Amino acid sequence: MRRDFHAGGQVNAQFSVLRRYLPLAIATLLVATLVAGWGEASGQKSLARRMGQVTDWSARHVLYPQASSLRAQAASQRDPRAYWSYTMRQAAQMRDGRSDLVRPAKPAPPKRPAPNHPDWSVSLGGGGTAPNMYPAKYSFDVNATPDCTNDFVVYAINAVPGSGQANIAAFNNLYSGTAGGTGVCGSGSATPYWAYQVSTVGLPTSPILSLDGAKVAFVDGDNPAVFHVLTWTGNQGTVTAPATPTGSQVVDVTLTGATTDTNSSPFMDYYGDAAYVGTDNGLLFKITGVFNGTPALAGSPWPITVGAGGFVLSAPVIDFGTGNVIVGGADGNLYGFTSAGAAITGSPLAVGSGGARGGIADAPVVDVVNGLVYVATGENAAVTAAVLVQTVTSSFSTSRSANIGTNNGAIIHDGALNDAYFSVPTNMTGTTSEWFFYVCGVDMGGLGEPVLWRVGFNASRVMNSSTSGGDNGLSNHPNEECSPITEFKNGVDRLFLGLLTAQEIESWDISTNTYPTGQISSAIVPGGTSGIIVDNVSAELQASSIYFSTQAPAPYPIPCGTGNFCAVKLTQGGLE
Repeated sequence: MRRDFHAGGQVNAQFSVLRRYLPLAIATLLVATLVAGWGEASGQKSLARRMGQVTDWSARHVLYPQASSLRAQAASQRDPRAYWSYTMRQAAQMRDGRSDLVRPAKPAPPKRPAPNHPDWSVSLGGGGTAPNMYPAKYSFDVNATPDCTNDFVVYAINAVPGSGQANIAAFNNLYSGTAGGTGVCGSGSATPYWAYQVSTVGLPTSPILSLDGAKVAFVDGDNPAVFHVLTWTGNQGTVTAPATPTGSQVVDVTLTGATTDTNSSPFMDYYGDAAYVGTDNGLLFKITGVFNGTPALAGSPWPITVGAGGFVLSAPVIDFGTGNVIVGGADGNLYGFTSAGAAITGSPLAVGSGGARGGIADAPVVDVVNGLVYVATGENAAVTAAVLVQTVTSSFSTSRSANIGTNNGAIIHDGALNDAYFSVPTNMTGTTSEWFFYVCGVDMGGLGEPVLWRVGFNASRVMNSSTSGGDNGLSNHPNEECSPITEFKNGVDRLFLGLLTAQEIESWDISTNTYPTGQISSAIVPGGTSGIIVDNVSAELQASSIYFSTQAPAPYPIPCGTGNFCAVKLTQGGLE
């Protein structure tokens, strides 16, 4: 069967028929082959014998529960994240020694003391990845053992670049360290892979990577903001001696009409080879030809003026089931647009008040398979509370909300769904609900202290209006921000989150249906964490890890040089 699934192409009719009737395992292999053909057919480095994986901020915002469904399979024709999500969930099930999708309850492991040092930390110099922004990781082959040379993590650095300071840098030799045993890459630390000074300003949002990992795209903090596509060269530059890219290495696209961009990471549509990004004056841009062509601004109706304009936008997310683009605003509203730029029914949906803590701070969380979207805000004037809201990706005419704490207590970042939401086909085990959304809200006593809330669902995935938890305080600091929450199943279904005032990272066991009573491990992190990404389900030592940057210069116990912000790796189990 010929390959014709590539950027700008379409799946042939024979595959569409086969996909409906072949066993899922065979269909998955076909998906891998066809996704590999994207790069090959569009002039990228051939991926025919392997498939890499990009883990960036969007991995937590485009969700594919029950990837065996026909809707998920159809969506995966446009989005490789569907395949990546499926392989990760299957790897977790296989680690449990099961091929079924029903998860038994497990007892919570005892809480472990905070370790004295991270697995490794390396200097980013005078800045780190900004709060609620993420590094991006490239894994060379999802079906092979972790690769010490070709697997790498990219950090956008929010510092003014110069001869002694990079603003974009990557590291390999990731799976090194000694916590729990010498890593597969040795006992040392990550090593510089490449680093550049691009533009003359820092990078305030998250980077994105091409399917073959050869290019990285990002938006700078200039006014107007500029979208850059960089083709990197290995072993070129370090954080303290960055290279300056040549004209053939970087393409710059000025977001004409924009101011700066401090909150909207670019979202990549790999099939369409297009990126979407918002700006601080309420414009939503589309850039075409990002990785396989010549990057350029799309014409009319782009850029779209969102609402009345003039306010900060979150990162946009595409619902690959409908093609709609969904974005949040600092004005407290959720907006949805068709691929042609028309507002969808019910847009805008009022979520927050639009005050200092009443905006939508993060990108929407989109469940593509079930056509659902989730957003949160710290201030909803109508119910006088912080709220989590669920609506439908095709229309915002109906919505559900659940209170997650005191009104105006803190800025609320996005939460995460548990593994059961993805892998358990029904929502009832006996009479116990299985599916939950976890979010860091605030207490109900008016102190504004951060607490972990949990919201359940009925059997149709309609979110409950009531919550459980809220009595489990994360810290005693009023108005403290949590980082966005990251969930990952690797033997134990865990949540990872950072606390900016308490300067700590915590992990929580959510493997059972019982609301968790306390963290299972923690570590001190100067200034708290950026957004957290997670890599592998692996038996290799040091190969199942999390990555983030500190939010303040690092004293002990994060050793990366006095006065420097750090890129940090910790093991998933134990945060060592």
